[in-house]
Amino acid sequence: MFGFFKALTGSGSASREQEPCNLRIGGHPEHLHPVDDPQGLGGYQLAIEALIRDESPEVIYLRSDTKNLSVVRKALEYLSRIGGQVGVADQLPDEEVAAIFGVDIRSYQSAVVNPQGDAAAYAG
Repeated sequence: MFGFFKALTGSGSASREQEPCNLRIGGHPEHLHPVDDPQGLGGYQLAIEALIRDESPEVIYLRSDTKNLSVVRKALEYLSRIGGQVGVADQLPDEEVAAIFGVDIRSYQSAVVNPQGDAAAYAG
């Protein structure tokens, strides 16, 4: 399955790692993989699904190498629709990310620190 994820993200190519891209995702902020979807036409959805399936992270980190954050926003909106993971985009204000997820700022920040804490509170 990791081959499938590499194909979606382009992480199989060393030169691809050096090219700026509009979206990098990962389960840890130090290990983000480029997503080959410069226009945000749906490749980001496949890459997120592969990341969730292969790594099962509770928090998904998103970043752009450019000033264009539109694909980062689209990916956050997708994460908010499918639920189950917290999205972190440090290039955007926490208030904006919280609004995308439909929660207040305090709930969002709490979920980033303790993803299982808020999930347990809403389940009960």
